[in-house]
Amino acid sequence: MLLRNFIALSLLTASTTILAETVDINLRDNSAQLQFGTSIGRDSLGSSNLHAGILYTNGNDQFVDLGILVKEAVGSSDSGVTAGVGIKGLVAKVGNGNVAALAIGGLVRFSVPANTKFGIVGQLYFSPNITTYRDADRYTETTARLEYDLIPQAAAYLGYRRINFGAVSGSSAVLDSGFHVGVRMTF
Repeated sequence: MLLRNFIALSLLTASTTILAETVDINLRDNSAQLQFGTSIGRDSLGSSNLHAGILYTNGNDQFVDLGILVKEAVGSSDSGVTAGVGIKGLVAKVGNGNVAALAIGGLVRFSVPANTKFGIVGQLYFSPNITTYRDADRYTETTARLEYDLIPQAAAYLGYRRINFGAVSGSSAVLDSGFHVGVRMTF
């Protein structure tokens, strides 16, 4: 069992150096999230990023997503505000239910102009009934975090995340909710 886990971790590490420009991991007592990202283009209208991620919780709930985000600085280059819009597909196992969704959303990042190493990020994704399938009728993910660039290629952050599914039965299921700490590394 230990050998199998070591081989899987080795293959995962090798694939990140080949495929990813960014690796982001965040942890809390009850969950762990790992995300990979890569730039897929830049033109005069902004930059496009592709990301894939997985979230695992103590309750054996799982969440896998794949998405694209287009973002650019808002206003003058020294305003410190970056905004982005995106779309992502996801599948999840929450309790006894399985969910699939196609969500739209975006993010806003503000950096203090006097100290561009520090940033505040807010992110929201939403999928209504028409694009949420299986055992749920809607999906909402909200994230807020405080970031600090330790060095040009690495940032540490403290964040809060809530991932919620509205169940077809009328109740709701929270996949993950709480504070986490994370590190984002760029290659």
